[in-house]
Amino acid sequence: MRNQLLCLLIAFSFSTNLFSQITKETKPSWVNDISYSKSEIDINEVTQGTHILLFDHQINAPKETVFNRLTTKITDNVGIQNASTINVSYDPTYQTLKFHKINIIRNGEVIDKLDVSNIQEMRRELNAENFLYDGSLSAVMNISDVRTDDIIDYSYSIKGFNPIHNNIFSGNFYLNDTESVGKINISILSINKLKYKLFNTSIEPVISKENNLYKYSWEVKNTKKLDYEEYTPAWKLVYESVFVSQFNSWKEVIDWGVNVYKVNEKVDSKLQAKIDEINSKYETSGDKIRSTLDFVQDEIRYLGLESGIGSYKPFLPNQVFNQRFGDCKDKSLLMATMLNKMNIEAYPMLVNTSLKHTIKDLLPSPKFFDHCVIKVHDGDRKYYYDPTISNQGGDYDSTHFPDYGFGLVIKKGNDDFDEIKPYSENKIETLEEYTIDSIGKGATLKVVTTYYESEADNMRNFFKYNSINSIQKEYEKFYSNYYYNVSSVKPPNFDDKLQRNIFKVFEEYQLDSIWQPMVEKEKHIAVSFTPGSLINSLYIPTKDTRVSEVSIAYPIIREHKIKINLPTHWGIENEKLFVNSPGFYYEWKVDYNRKQKVIDLYYYLETQKDNINKEEYKQYIQDVKKVDQTTGYFIYVPEKFSKSKGKSNNNFFENIITVLKFLMLLGFIVVIVLLIFWYSGKKKGN
Repeated sequence: MRNQLLCLLIAFSFSTNLFSQITKETKPSWVNDISYSKSEIDINEVTQGTHILLFDHQINAPKETVFNRLTTKITDNVGIQNASTINVSYDPTYQTLKFHKINIIRNGEVIDKLDVSNIQEMRRELNAENFLYDGSLSAVMNISDVRTDDIIDYSYSIKGFNPIHNNIFSGNFYLNDTESVGKINISILSINKLKYKLFNTSIEPVISKENNLYKYSWEVKNTKKLDYEEYTPAWKLVYESVFVSQFNSWKEVIDWGVNVYKVNEKVDSKLQAKIDEINSKYETSGDKIRSTLDFVQDEIRYLGLESGIGSYKPFLPNQVFNQRFGDCKDKSLLMATMLNKMNIEAYPMLVNTSLKHTIKDLLPSPKFFDHCVIKVHDGDRKYYYDPTISNQGGDYDSTHFPDYGFGLVIKKGNDDFDEIKPYSENKIETLEEYTIDSIGKGATLKVVTTYYESEADNMRNFFKYNSINSIQKEYEKFYSNYYYNVSSVKPPNFDDKLQRNIFKVFEEYQLDSIWQPMVEKEKHIAVSFTPGSLINSLYIPTKDTRVSEVSIAYPIIREHKIKINLPTHWGIENEKLFVNSPGFYYEWKVDYNRKQKVIDLYYYLETQKDNINKEEYKQYIQDVKKVDQTTGYFIYVPEKFSKSKGKSNNNFFENIITVLKFLMLLGFIVVIVLLIFWYSGKKKGN
């Protein structure tokens, strides 16, 4: 809440201080008129009361200008709210905004609504909660007197490309949307021929010449609604899209990056003092790497000022060190500079946090990266670190690095990607021990959970950012999903082995009521046990067919043990299941120790890749259903066994066994007596 209030204050402060004049101008002469016609899309496909008739996107690369036109039909009164608000964002450090028209078309009549005085500018900083400030302005206009069946038709131009790209044009464009569109037009004017690449579409551009410029145009009508499937991998390109770039190779992108990340100033005395402190304190390069990483991660706070060229170019290390904040590229360049001054080879590296291997399929461009990390050489070995992660444990050679897949190292002479294979197992071990007081009553529960690698990093931060009291309530709430009246015997506590990056949490609860009437078995009560650490680790399909791959969490290991101390003997059978499926391995065991009256449940899940492809999907469904059937284990008894008073009823099974034992003993005594009489009689006969 505190961060949200801070973001809100920042938003309003900038809305009253930053203004840039908005003007009305006729559309540029190079823009072609694109008409829209009556849409042929099924009205039953329309949602939220609006339907886009035309989206027109025209780019003049030499003039560094982008023209946009949006024409929207309001089909229901619920669509008035969104359709009547125009919101256009731009970066005032290098862009200017010009509106060409804002019209309402009602029953064929055109009503001009473009009044510059009604346009307000504000700086809203939508990424402020993530501590990123891009400096963009939003020009907002609320159109008056908008009605159902109106058509809202407006257009504008934004002039100015980010100067950091040195007039090298690149970008990507969509030819469909999550809703059906009447017509989409994409046009690009360029001095030179363009390289383009299509994804999920076979629509080739119409290529022509206009005023000695190459023109590339894509036009689609009555587009199909994008049918997004849940658990589609983030690296999967699902839209019909076009990628365009004037970069000829990834080497050119690297060379561009070498220039952008170049440090042209000497390290100042304050930063040099910190470098000397680390360099003299530690003897091995590994210890120096670890200490430098700790400093940049934990003492340089994350904060990004992303306006203008700042969205690509890092601040210089001296400034970042002295101000003690920076974004991913600032922190990566600072760390690389510090290590280089200790004669340890290190370089910033560009990654895309979601595209993974798909980044290699795209055309070369720096626009397709969203994060910067660092690559470090220690002799013949190489290591990767993310300086934006805080409070990481482990040694320099075991620090967890996220599964980004591929990275482009900003190093002179480099010409291709580094493939980064994940080595972390990200394991969670859970031991839950239930001691059941009596049938139909409550139980005590002790829990020990051990986290490794990134899971340890996550829990360490969780305990740092939250109070023990709030954590206690959250943990109680978790077990309250399964049992009634859950209360902590004592607050949760932890043991953090930072060097080994192992984080262990201890919990203890009193469960006043764990038994429930059985729906499927009348007049019986049951108690269930669920391995919570496995829940949501695997996607459970809801249909038999699928178009896209299925994303699964990778790499992870979940080992969950449940120990149940029973108040009496039970009719338990030992069971086990092994599933070796495409993408994961699973074990489940039930072991019953009759002598100790203890049930041991064992669950083990290890994922082996991050997705299930279409060919594997059928087998995956069969296997994951087997897993799902074992994650809920319960024991039950007739309800009457819990209703009589005293211990005799709770020890019903023991009483039966005691009687049986007595009868067996009595029979044994009778046999002995008979043998004695037989032996005595035989002796007398002799």
